[in-house]
Amino acid sequence: MLHVPVMLDKVLENLPWNLNLMMDGTLWHGGHSKAILSNYPHVKIIWVDRDPQILQIAKENLKDFSSRVEFVQNSYKNLPEILQDRKVDAILLDLWVNMEHFKDPTRGFSIKYDGPLDMRFDPKNPITAEWILKNYSFDQLKEVFAKYWDFGWKLLDEIVKQIMLHKSKLKTTFDLKNALKSLLSEKKIAVVFQALRIETNKELEQLEKFLEVFPEYLTSGGRCLIITYHSWEDRLVKNRFKELHQMGEFKNLTKKVIFPTWDEIKKNKASRSAKLRVIEKL
Repeated sequence: MLHVPVMLDKVLENLPWNLNLMMDGTLWHGGHSKAILSNYPHVKIIWVDRDPQILQIAKENLKDFSSRVEFVQNSYKNLPEILQDRKVDAILLDLWVNMEHFKDPTRGFSIKYDGPLDMRFDPKNPITAEWILKNYSFDQLKEVFAKYWDFGWKLLDEIVKQIMLHKSKLKTTFDLKNALKSLLSEKKIAVVFQALRIETNKELEQLEKFLEVFPEYLTSGGRCLIITYHSWEDRLVKNRFKELHQMGEFKNLTKKVIFPTWDEIKKNKASRSAKLRVIEKL
């Protein structure tokens, strides 16, 4: 299943007029970048993704543009390492999880398929979801699940008690699902999985670090475009863009956030919670 690029028209509309070099920090299958390369024949793109499998798929999908791209297996937070002494005219982040991850049982992202409790984007990451469940303390697990859903403290205690009770046996996604099914609906079990995935990949910390360092890697007139899907992500981006705007070196171009159209939501349900924010360096 290919990752459908969200709000593609809005992304193209909000790119800077002087676009020559940009970074796509969440490559997926390259849908946004492919459209950008097709519309801007002179543009070069640095493609970044933590997942080597996704990079290989993207290389095949985008082989027609191979002379204008640079593939980097890394996290978008590591801008100093990726760009070194270069600056770019645009940075794009699409923070959705690739649907291919959910369709592959061996990755452990989905409650629908039995597979190892892995959930890593980068296989070099030594921390898996299974490791977290077996090594985090009671209070650490409560903090992980409390961040992303209001379970209520009593239910949250029961969730973590069940995990602690079964943790020696938690090796697969169905092991975890079965341990929680007496307490939670499938929808809420999916939220537990989501929280584990975010913790495994340190997604919150990744975004915080990126937001801290990206301003110095944009050229004058350069823009940063970020598509978020969760309230905690959007809050971080909104507050950082507001801060940079108030400092006077950036202009917040989306004081009113951009949403997908109803037509796009009907065609691509994954876009329904998407929000696009754009900021420009003066």
